Amino acid sequence: MKKTTYILAAMAVLLAVFASACGGAPSAPTAAPAPTQAPPPAVEQPTQTVIVIQPTTGPAFAPTCQNVSSSCTVPDVKDTVAAETTCVQKIPYQSIFVPEGTTFEVLDPTNLTCIDNGGIVNGKHVIECHGKELWTTELKLTNVACGSNTLVTGTGQCQDGYGFDSTQNCCAPVTSDAGNSITIKVNMGGCPNK
Repeated sequence: MKKTTYILAAMAVLLAVFASACGGAPSAPTAAPAPTQAPPPAVEQPTQTVIVIQPTTGPAFAPTCQNVSSSCTVPDVKDTVAAETTCVQKIPYQSIFVPEGTTFEVLDPTNLTCIDNGGIVNGKHVIECHGKELWTTELKLTNVACGSNTLVTGTGQCQDGYGFDSTQNCCAPVTSDAGNSITIKVNMGGCPNK
């Protein structure tokens, strides 16, 4: 009988060790654990960081246009050279290359005729003029890309003397039409008699 008691005691000890290792015997009923909430969905962070720099003094203005040369300045065109005259059937011609957005006005239409022939050379439009041999006539060129129709003033978006260019979303200098014009001399050369 001692042997049976010894075996039962050993089994009781093993059962106690096993029960304690596995969480023990169930105790008095407890409240059910609170349901766990699902973690919030992952928020994708933007790949670019936008930094807005505010001036330390004064109101914030739109940036100044970087491409001012094509939008709001006098066309960069020089007087023609008589030696560069081309003759077609004894009629002298001069080709004048102007930036996009340039209009022209012949100041003496009796001695000079000019047309925009639709050609583009090195990014500039070609104005073709013909007229009297060995004659100089004036041609007014105006940049219409920067005028009252394209720049808006008084909106508070630009500093004084500048207007807002909505096509480029920037501020450009406001000048009068006279400030956007230049008058050049069209020097016609002579045609050979042959």
